[in-house]
Amino acid sequence: MRTTLNIEDDVLAETKVWARRQGLSAVQVVFRLLRFVLSGGMEQAETGSAVVAGFRRFQETSPKLVTNEQIDQLRDQVGL
Repeated sequence: MRTTLNIEDDVLAETKVWARRQGLSAVQVVFRLLRFVLSGGMEQAETGSAVVAGFRRFQETSPKLVTNEQIDQLRDQVGL
């Protein structure tokens, strides 16, 4: 199948650089990247783990430990 895509100049320039480094054409690089993303490879790369039941973990920017004591305090505040 043949189609036309409008690729922004900066993206095309980087694609061509990557293609030269890999010894591929720009089209081959685009196909490989699309296949990688569409097969879930990007989700695995972002999270470091596979997608489970269609969900992926959130990226932790500043992980904080939640204790049972904090949960109990919140329950008391809400009246549960």
